[in-house]
Amino acid sequence: MMLQMDGQAIAHSMGLRERKKQKTRATIVDVALRLFARNGYQQTTIAQIAEAADVSPRTVSTYFPAKEEIVFDISVESRLRLAEAIRSRPEGQDTMGALRDWVLDERKIWDEDEERLLCQRSVIEGNESLIAYERAQLREFELLLAEGIAVDLGMEPGDLEPRMAAAAAVGVFDLLSDEKDSHKSAMASKDEQLRVLDQALTFVTGGVTAMREARSKQNAPA
Repeated sequence: MMLQMDGQAIAHSMGLRERKKQKTRATIVDVALRLFARNGYQQTTIAQIAEAADVSPRTVSTYFPAKEEIVFDISVESRLRLAEAIRSRPEGQDTMGALRDWVLDERKIWDEDEERLLCQRSVIEGNESLIAYERAQLREFELLLAEGIAVDLGMEPGDLEPRMAAAAAVGVFDLLSDEKDSHKSAMASKDEQLRVLDQALTFVTGGVTAMREARSKQNAPA
């Protein structure tokens, strides 16, 4: 009984520590994004971020070894959720279906974090090195989709067909950004984004299906 209580106490203590770490991390990101937006990304130092977040510079560097990681912390969390959605998708659901479900789930988070995301966007667009960093992040996003599509097709992620389909899927998000920019009403924009998403994913899914059928014919016995 004593051991059980000790175990519960340890678990509770670990839970408190984890929540404190998450809070510290979120504070650093929020403070840093505001400083980047106000003073410029290059001009803002780790020491200034630490002072504004009421932590030490060492703490900032422990959480974020590179300054770019602070800007893209939100994006990394989102990509991890996508990886989980694709790799643990239920039997019968393809990668495009998992991607759509992920977008719908992420939109709830995007709505809650809209201010932070807008701030992040302005910081990225104001710095060429961050734009390049974002392209590298998109490449990882594309590789993740290729991994899932390869499973759908019974192929390897490095094969041409999964890579082509993944590149097309990544292009969907450029369409969503364009649609959002072209509407003044936030509600209308969300409806339009969902419409464009469904159209684009239907297009990509059709291509994946055609490739799957062509592969089946190639492998069929003569």
